[in-house]
Amino acid sequence: MHSTTASKLAAATQSSDVPVVTFTPRQSGILPGTTKFPFDMHVTTVGMDRSDAFALRYKAYDAAGYPPEQGAGSFSDPADGLATTAVIAAYDNGKCVGTLRVCFSYPWQPISNLPCAPYFPAIRAVKAVATSAVVEVGRLAIDPDITNTSYRTTLYAALVRAAFIAAQAGGASDILLTARPTAVPFYKAMLGFKPIGIPAMYPPGDEPITLLAGSIGDAEKKQRAQNAFFRITPEEIASMRIALGEAIAQPAHVARQPRRIGV
Repeated sequence: MHSTTASKLAAATQSSDVPVVTFTPRQSGILPGTTKFPFDMHVTTVGMDRSDAFALRYKAYDAAGYPPEQGAGSFSDPADGLATTAVIAAYDNGKCVGTLRVCFSYPWQPISNLPCAPYFPAIRAVKAVATSAVVEVGRLAIDPDITNTSYRTTLYAALVRAAFIAAQAGGASDILLTARPTAVPFYKAMLGFKPIGIPAMYPPGDEPITLLAGSIGDAEKKQRAQNAFFRITPEEIASMRIALGEAIAQPAHVARQPRRIGV
């Protein structure tokens, strides 16, 4: 086990000179899988180069039979251009092998920050009673060329874990997850999330997508009790907070209440 670090890499990007921030989570051998674990986790906010993540997104959706309409081997949507959106990408030996997106909507921000809101009316009720940010986790994609089940499971869990750390780093109160029906049991078992509303067609694709929701407090309790892999350290929260930067920036008059993080 090693401690977390967050460092800014002085790497040029396609879209700007803003450096990519690397977030390296605490990991251990609790979850069996690949000897290449942990992965190199990159967190990008608006203005940073996300071409690898968008290309992998397209590849994964296309392989699943849901080719995005925009084509050209890259898939992004308007939510990727919001300052409150962060894209997390997992790299193995310099290659992007997995990615997902986290979108924040604080009480003083519009519900439109959550890209799935137009498709799931039940989100309005969650937003109305949330005591802090509502975070939407979605657009999870894994390289379809990876066929090793253990590797895929480890990568999938590492990405979800990073998203959960991002929600904690942003002081969120509620998390929303969009998932294909086959992934629903995972989120129920690991985080205690429950489906809300009616499954909807969330593009791309023609398969109904399930929306799950849960409070971050209940999720913390469940993940600490059930799976040591999901236990989060204060150092990881601090590392991710630096990486998220502008995505979780709050007005000066808003006092962020400190959260107790279980270890």
